Amino acid sequence: MYVDHIKEYDLIQRLLRRLPVVDPWTTAVLNVSPDYSSIVSMQVAHHLSQGGKMLDLFCVDVPYPGEDKHRYEVLFKDLIKPMPIVYDKIILCEAAVLSGKNYKWIKNALLDAGYENDDIITIALLQRSDSIFECDYVGEYCSEMPEFYWERYNKHWD
Repeated sequence: MYVDHIKEYDLIQRLLRRLPVVDPWTTAVLNVSPDYSSIVSMQVAHHLSQGGKMLDLFCVDVPYPGEDKHRYEVLFKDLIKPMPIVYDKIILCEAAVLSGKNYKWIKNALLDAGYENDDIITIALLQRSDSIFECDYVGEYCSEMPEFYWERYNKHWD
């Protein structure tokens, strides 16, 4: 599934219109897989800002297919240690939730850190129909592997 600039823009706008209002002082956006998701995460953080306060934005690296996730889990747990003290809500934001495995372990880590289900909002610009994780807000469901207009060859997807 090819996502050109117009399609990406339309999907982002469709998603933004549906997002709930949050308190920008107590809500953080976790930009999951920043090498692919930074465009949508940044727009979500700006869109949900109020009174000149943009939501804080944190990058969360995740493993490519075939990589061991242990290192990423350790780094993530260190990142979120102080978050329950500072943030009441967390927004997970990703350009494309393919298998859903990353969102699953990330959400479980947030729950283990003290967050409740209602404290975590999950967003995907695109979500594969066969994903094991169902996001709260999805721009569009797809059955094919998405390819964005700005992408370049990445050997990890071979």
